[in-house]
Amino acid sequence: MAVSNATQSDVGIIGLDVIGRNAALRLAELDFNVAAYDWAGRKTRALREQTTGPKVRLAANVSELMAKLRQPRTILIFGGAEAPTSVVLDQLLPELKLGDLLMDAGDSYFKDTANHRTRLAERGIQFMGIGLAGGEKGARHGAVVMAGGGGEARHRTRPLLEAMAATVRGEPCVSYFETAAAAHFVKLCHAGVEYALLQLLSETFDLVQRTLRLTDEELHDAAGAWHLGVLNGYLMEISGRDFQPVEKPAPRLLLQERLESARHDPQGKWVAQSAWELEVPVPTIEAAVGAQRVAVTERRQALLAAPFRQPVGRFGNDPESVLDELHGALDAAMMITYAQGMALLIAGSQHLGFQFNLHEISRAWRGCTHLRTSLLDDITTALQATPDLPSLLSDDDLSQVVMARQENLRHAVWRAHQLDTVVPALLASLDYLDASREAWLPVNLIQVPPRPPARAAFQTELSS
Repeated sequence: MAVSNATQSDVGIIGLDVIGRNAALRLAELDFNVAAYDWAGRKTRALREQTTGPKVRLAANVSELMAKLRQPRTILIFGGAEAPTSVVLDQLLPELKLGDLLMDAGDSYFKDTANHRTRLAERGIQFMGIGLAGGEKGARHGAVVMAGGGGEARHRTRPLLEAMAATVRGEPCVSYFETAAAAHFVKLCHAGVEYALLQLLSETFDLVQRTLRLTDEELHDAAGAWHLGVLNGYLMEISGRDFQPVEKPAPRLLLQERLESARHDPQGKWVAQSAWELEVPVPTIEAAVGAQRVAVTERRQALLAAPFRQPVGRFGNDPESVLDELHGALDAAMMITYAQGMALLIAGSQHLGFQFNLHEISRAWRGCTHLRTSLLDDITTALQATPDLPSLLSDDDLSQVVMARQENLRHAVWRAHQLDTVVPALLASLDYLDASREAWLPVNLIQVPPRPPARAAFQTELSS
């Protein structure tokens, strides 16, 4: 609970889209006094209609907002298409004073975040990057918070950030980083994993319906059964709801809307671009965001020391066997997707100087309403036991999960081929698994002219 000054607000919020509004309401419920302002008057009205007490005070302009805040001032920025962070900073700079703290909680590109930090540091203004995961539901009821900034800023904002966060087993889902850019890089990786899991769910349920010709009621029952075990998470829950019989809109609308939103989200482009520049293969994530090419210059050999089993068994076309097959395929593909996301985090830590603690990141991700799955418990345990794990698939237990289900994944891809169905994310997951196991790939036979290392150029750009 906050200790508040009765006459001035503890925190300012600029940008009142649904995420900003919900964050304001959550903080007010937890006894923070909030002052809020938005460039668009209609969004201010929306918050006014939802506010029932004096804890949220609305401002008509930037100057009025600043006057409502106790000093030194703390401001959360939820930038968007109407007011990007750079535009907000242009408006705020004349009003800021030494010691004020700005926190960019929008979906910002981490390179831009680094530039904003440099710009504000020259004026003596503290700056943090804040990645929030969990969507509007998370902002209202508890999000995963990825917070980056200087030590003083992190200490100063800890009560605020932990109030915004979800909790798992009594622990706030907050991970801290030493730079603002690091937080937005982690948020970018989180978004990429989420997009991939959405795509995998869409493809898998499409195969279930095409193979078994189930009614929506029967498909809903099948989805509900998959809530057990490793797939016990929010993505499975919404998938089950998507198949409930409804008149309008059509079934699967929620999943389709989320996928469509993901394909138009700039973070999809950023994660694919970052993976290419860091030379990390993330084919499942790229397939999910609709990338036109998978640019990979080297393949990790992370599975060379992992236990392998030869594929065994065949599957009939009875419903139980098909459901078991596709359940196993989705299980394996999800773990492979997390392996790709963690590989990108490892590359960012090694080559961009972010110094990530992967165990703390995966621990915080468990509270995300979108990525909530028991897989993250296993991943967190593995990373805690071996902090320098080169890949999730290098862990004996995690690799056994994948290898025990690899035949399910292969047969699911074969089934899609037989049904003339496109499953780019499932296929990319299988390719990633096989490529990780091969010491010599066909691409090695292609002779190409040398080019400057992408990683070196990438690191130079960020540091400058």
